Amino acid sequence: MALTILITSGPTREYIDPVRFISNASSGKMGKAIAEYALEKDCNVIVIKGPSVPIETSDKCKVIDVISTEEMLAAVKRNLKYADVFIGAAAVSDYRPVKVSKIKIKKDSDILNLQLIKNPDIIKYVAEHKKNQIVIGFALESNNLLSYAKKKLKEKNLDMIVANDVSTIGSNKSMPCLLFKCGKTKKIKLSSKENIAKEIINEAIRIFKNNNTCKKNN
Repeated sequence: MALTILITSGPTREYIDPVRFISNASSGKMGKAIAEYALEKDCNVIVIKGPSVPIETSDKCKVIDVISTEEMLAAVKRNLKYADVFIGAAAVSDYRPVKVSKIKIKKDSDILNLQLIKNPDIIKYVAEHKKNQIVIGFALESNNLLSYAKKKLKEKNLDMIVANDVSTIGSNKSMPCLLFKCGKTKKIKLSSKENIAKEIINEAIRIFKNNNTCKKNN
């Protein structure tokens, strides 16, 4: 039976007023590459994506477009039960404005004070509510990359985390390090996001199969 891979991809946007928003430079290329290779491996794919590069739908690929982090979480909640593997590749906004102006904010003063509130943590929600799913996260840091990635891997109870330097955001290539729950690490040389997607999906399938084998033997 084909595995179902649930992927979050791209940035999210948190609107300040009807035309301005908080976001980031994520292109969604990594999520797209992961989805495309998962389809090559004959998986069923569900992609929940913020505004980013388009992904073609098909009988085996369902694409759900969202804008905000809260919308992305709601879509994840609706679809998690269908997934065998969850891959959180989206670069979600950590904070959103407390108030959103219904009209465009005028440039009347030299300083605009913007109060922000923390957004829900999607990967944490998935890890806390998973049944038998494999959960894979991403860590994007400007310093102390591996130590932060190891901390996130443990605190959020992930099966694997993809650690990347911030310089890779929006680029076509990266040089990530894969960290596993068992303590193993796997460094990947500078590669295209398509090749990195292959590594991620192949490792996800391996972990899923190993977990199922262990359950059958117990």
